[in-house]
Amino acid sequence: MRSTRHRRRWNNLLILGVLAFMLVLNLPTLIQTYLLDDVTESEHPFLLNPNQDLHALHATQWSLTNEYGAWKLNVQSTILPQDLAQRWNSLVGTEITDENYQSLKANLTSPQSIEVWYEDQEEPQRITYYQLPQFWLLKNWQDKWIAVTVEPSYLFPTELSEK
Repeated sequence: MRSTRHRRRWNNLLILGVLAFMLVLNLPTLIQTYLLDDVTESEHPFLLNPNQDLHALHATQWSLTNEYGAWKLNVQSTILPQDLAQRWNSLVGTEITDENYQSLKANLTSPQSIEVWYEDQEEPQRITYYQLPQFWLLKNWQDKWIAVTVEPSYLFPTELSEK
């Protein structure tokens, strides 16, 4: 009788030990899934705020707006409006340090800007950007300078990039 109770106790301890071990193995996933925000600090920061729903982009010569769930572009382009919105919304770059920005500053001429409007916000985000020979330099939603290497036709309606 004593050995059966003794064996059960060890079996229960062994089961609890295996369960604790499995919990420890899954702890990082559980923390990430249930306790952290959807968007965490990433190696490559987003240009636009990933926690906000994009409503409109307004540049000097074109505008992209979401009207009743459909994206509309006010100029003729080979890029579909929804594709252009997705490109801007998912754009990430490499953060530029203050030291690198200071070394680039002399080459930064003719800044341009784009207004980004989010749903349920009264003021737009203003993106200042520069086109350099090898990359674009853009100020993101966190006021950080990021470098992005894409063709102009990826971010701007095609007819604008063919100047």
